[in-house]
Amino acid sequence: MRYKNNVLDRLNQIDISVNRVQLEVNRNLGQDKILESLEKLKEQIEGVREIISVESDDFEQQFAPKR
Repeated sequence: MRYKNNVLDRLNQIDISVNRVQLEVNRNLGQDKILESLEKLKEQIEGVREIISVESDDFEQQFAPKR
C-alpha cells in the first residue's frame, strides 16, 4: 500500500484521540469539551477514509488494461 505509513500515522492519532475522549469521560469533563473531542475524532476518521479512497483508485489504475 503506497499510503500505508500515512494511514498508520493517522490511526495512531485516532488512538490518541480515543484515549483523550475516554479520559475526559472518566474525569466528568463538560459535555462541550467531550463533544469537541469527538468532532475532532470524526475529522481524523474522515482523513483516513480519504487516504484509503485515493489508494484504491491508484490500485485500480495500476492494474487497469493498458490502452
